[in-house]
Amino acid sequence: MFAGGPRVFALPAGADFAGSLIDGLAQRMSGLDPFARAGVELRLNTRRAQRSLQQRMERDGRFAGLLPRIGGVEDLLTGFATARAVDPLRRKLHVARLVRGLVEARPDLAPRMAVFDLTDRLLDLLDLMQEEGVPPERLLDAEVGDASRHWQLSLEFLKLVVEAWPAILAEVEPGHVDPQVACHAAVTELEAAWSAAPPEHPVIIAGSTGSRPWMRRLMAAVLRLPQGAVLLPGHDPDLPEAFWAEDGVAASPDHPQAGLARLLLDLDVEPADLGQWVATDRNTARGRLISLALRPAPVTASWLEEAPARAAELAESTAGLGLIEAATEREEALAIACAMRSAVEEGRSVALVTPDRTLSRRVGAALDHWRLIPDDSAGRPLHLVPPGIAMRLMMDMIGDPPDPAALVALLKHPLIGGAGETRRLHLRRVIGLQTGCKTLATPEVVWQRLEDWARERKNDEGAQAWMAWLRAALDPLARIGADAEPSVVLATLRSVATTLSAGVDGGAPSFWLEETGAALEQVFLQMEQASDAMAGLTRDDLMRLLDAEMRAAMVRPAAFLPHPGVAILGALEARMLRADVTILAGLNEGIWPERPAPDPWLSRGMRRTLGLPMPERETGLAAHDVQNAANAPEVILSRAARTDGSPSVASRWLIRLTNLIGGMGDPGKQALDDMRARGAAHLRAAAALDRPSHDWPRAPRPAPRPKAARIAKLGATGVETLIRDPYAIYARYILGLRRLDQPGREADALERGDVLHKVMERFVPAMHAGEEPREALETAAREVLSARVPWPSTRALWHARLMRIADPLIEGEVERLEHAAPVAYEIEGGRDIPALGFRLTAKADRIDRGAKGLRIYDYKTGKPPTQPEVENFALQLPLEAAIARDGGFASLGVQAVERLAYIGLDSAATVRIIDEGADSLADVWARLEALLSRHYFGEVGYPARMRPKFIKYPSDYDHLSRYGEWTDEAEPVRMKVGSWD
Repeated sequence: MFAGGPRVFALPAGADFAGSLIDGLAQRMSGLDPFARAGVELRLNTRRAQRSLQQRMERDGRFAGLLPRIGGVEDLLTGFATARAVDPLRRKLHVARLVRGLVEARPDLAPRMAVFDLTDRLLDLLDLMQEEGVPPERLLDAEVGDASRHWQLSLEFLKLVVEAWPAILAEVEPGHVDPQVACHAAVTELEAAWSAAPPEHPVIIAGSTGSRPWMRRLMAAVLRLPQGAVLLPGHDPDLPEAFWAEDGVAASPDHPQAGLARLLLDLDVEPADLGQWVATDRNTARGRLISLALRPAPVTASWLEEAPARAAELAESTAGLGLIEAATEREEALAIACAMRSAVEEGRSVALVTPDRTLSRRVGAALDHWRLIPDDSAGRPLHLVPPGIAMRLMMDMIGDPPDPAALVALLKHPLIGGAGETRRLHLRRVIGLQTGCKTLATPEVVWQRLEDWARERKNDEGAQAWMAWLRAALDPLARIGADAEPSVVLATLRSVATTLSAGVDGGAPSFWLEETGAALEQVFLQMEQASDAMAGLTRDDLMRLLDAEMRAAMVRPAAFLPHPGVAILGALEARMLRADVTILAGLNEGIWPERPAPDPWLSRGMRRTLGLPMPERETGLAAHDVQNAANAPEVILSRAARTDGSPSVASRWLIRLTNLIGGMGDPGKQALDDMRARGAAHLRAAAALDRPSHDWPRAPRPAPRPKAARIAKLGATGVETLIRDPYAIYARYILGLRRLDQPGREADALERGDVLHKVMERFVPAMHAGEEPREALETAAREVLSARVPWPSTRALWHARLMRIADPLIEGEVERLEHAAPVAYEIEGGRDIPALGFRLTAKADRIDRGAKGLRIYDYKTGKPPTQPEVENFALQLPLEAAIARDGGFASLGVQAVERLAYIGLDSAATVRIIDEGADSLADVWARLEALLSRHYFGEVGYPARMRPKFIKYPSDYDHLSRYGEWTDEAEPVRMKVGSWD
């Protein structure tokens, strides 16, 4: 295949790598016999590229018969690794034990919870040094300059991997070495084997840029073979020859061609000696424009020299180049999805290339508008797929009773509760738990309350068995102690997941099935195999480790018939695969390129002294991927002006390109306008997705008027709601809808009001019976709070706030007891309106008997209503007075009322008297009858939000009344009698 001449080939940036590779192979293999063709060995750096290349060859008539052998580059080392690499997880655990010992001995260095993060960073540095062939021992002799104090702290950790780790590795993992050491050893063995008996068949490494030292060694070994060759991607043929020198782009690590320049220097190959793999036009207008835009910063003066030539071909170089400049990330994702859908409609393939996984997931969700399933090469982190989500919920329940909200989330998870009819009954019971009266309104699950709920479900025979199954399944998690053995914790999590997934009838568990379940099981298997290296790990340490392992594991769930022409690619796959339309998205600083991770150990100067690569090397590799992809025939560049709600900065590469184009005078301005116009078309399409097809007028305020269904009974406290928001009364009492308590909710103002009412109900009789007032208040407060407030911090806070007003509260009670005697607490009563078939009920907090009649009090934990509010809206006390005058409080008989007052339980313990003897609210009953008649028989019905107390009225039924489709200014619907039932 390779008779002579150079055997290092390069394809220009933007070339269809797979297509060009196939074309060149077909030309060179045309004269080979079938067995020789089958002996050709191709080595690619991604499995997706291997699959794609094989599929294309199978469809290509030029490769009829036996196909070349296609495999991965690393597979060349198989069989040559005498030194076995230590398992990464076991190595991490061993080094973490060293770090943990140092942190426990020196708490000033770092918190214990940072042990695994510090371990990862230490191992990253060790891997880098071993990969680059720099002995770790050199760290101890490094020149620190002015960073001596920081260096002394860093040195405490670095000594662990330089001095302690080698001995521990030999002791606990005999026969094993660090992964990078094993890799270099395998390359050395391969070199020796090939030197003794070189393969005679062609061996071709294709698609790698040689960014790693061991890969560069492997490439050099292949080139020493009789029929070895290397095919490089993304070469820039327009870069002047002087820039390829060692002090040119090779010295600018953030330049796109820096990696290739360093590789050619190591291979001792001049750029001019690169072979031509296929006869292609190596100089395109787009390539020349991109090359000029990305020149190294010190030589951007070449822009002035070459700009006239580039301006002359600007229309050609920017043809097929679009620019999406979205306002937000959501808008960017929708615009990209619209661009991808447009390509599909035109029968063209399209690929999204971005390092931003959040953006790619948003685009995937937007594509679901049209049931387009992309072929996503990266997959998703294990902790974000269904088994990982369920496992994290179970991990949060270890060592403690379950949190009610987490329990409901776990029980509703699609992998929990069995399948079929078992799953349906399971969900019905979970919903029953939520709708049960405050069954889960506690900070943690109280199993006795849940078991009482199950016993009360008379129409569900299996409820008690289901609750027993649930408690038995989850109890092992709560019993795991802080010092439990890691193997026990992992086995318990496995068992609980299997039991919950099987359901109450013990069916087949689905938790560990499919790609996602198998990936989680593999993580558990790896951790269980390494459990002997987990000595000293606490329960919390193990949970942090398991969470980190799930976050690091990527799983690619099998999509249901992904569209063959729609792909989401990583930058590495994009080198090898070509689509008709390529979209480069997330072109913002910090995303593409990603900000270099801060090095906690070495300064830039120390890296340079040690001969380690600068952090900008990764930026250069990313720039190479961008240059390669941006040279495709049709490209869309995309960014969002704001990310995470904050302004963003465009990627340096995009800024360079737009600045270069914009600086070319009128042709440049026109070219930029055309690029933005192409992107704006997709932005308009995205905006149209959220815009209705017709300009619908706002809906009127709803005012339903049911003819037959009426309110037969209402509490006095509900009358204010009937005045302010009749729709809420309609929804609550006619439709029978009520707000569900949030599982595990925090205590709120309503809860506090109920508790303080109970305190006063106990305190006042005790004080009236002669007990010492402050002691009586203290006793009542502690008893009620202990019984009714399960939140410890809330209990302490409410107790302190109540005792802060103890003195004015007691003084007020002493004065009230001097003029009247309490006769009833929390007394219930009612009064009928026979003409309407209606009964008003009330529960008076407290009624005293004075010289001229009853004194009715209401306790208020918030601000008491003003006199105008009482006269127009807050009619509770006046209505209770009307009930008392009619004898509605049965134990009291018909009584006169001499005072209505609010007793404040707020910070001031104020008392507000709203009616005393003047009987100014005596007409309240007649007003109530008129109000009810309007809703029963008039045309008013039950309008929503008629007189809200606040503009932002927090109604529980706003979503039901579709508030937002109408405004507070809208008139209610006027309906004829009987028009709506």
